[in-house]
Amino acid sequence: MKTDLETQETEAHDTPAVPEGFAVRDQASANWLIRKIVESRQYAQRVEAWAAAELRRAEAEERFFWLRYGTQLEAWARGQLEAAHSHHKSIHLPAGCVGYRTLLQRLLVRNEDRLLGWCQANLPKAVVTTHAVLKSVVSEHLKSTGEVPDGAELGGGEQKFYIK
Repeated sequence: MKTDLETQETEAHDTPAVPEGFAVRDQASANWLIRKIVESRQYAQRVEAWAAAELRRAEAEERFFWLRYGTQLEAWARGQLEAAHSHHKSIHLPAGCVGYRTLLQRLLVRNEDRLLGWCQANLPKAVVTTHAVLKSVVSEHLKSTGEVPDGAELGGGEQKFYIK
């Protein structure tokens, strides 16, 4: 839990620098504010792209280590656990933990069409029929007739302030 001082420091860090007494009063101040908002959006996009690239790099690195050394690590861990003659299934090291865990059994669907056919014949309560409205068809009806169907309403059309 953060202390009051930590919260104040975080808030101060998250608050951008704004000139003392700033207010939107004229074209120059409006332009300054729009520039700051656009710059913030662009920065967020750059950070998002950088983070995505870093995530891909880290995942590729993990795959490399698993493929290159995973079987060696597993063999080492199995040997250590067997040599310990213990009921433990994991080894705790400073960098992390390796071990074995028993996965719960679960149903794996290999061919949904075949499973559906089997369920229809042998287990009908497992079969669900769904209904959905195609909004594109309803929108075409609205455009051609002007009628707003029961259960729907017309939205939008108002003006929305934006910055681009």
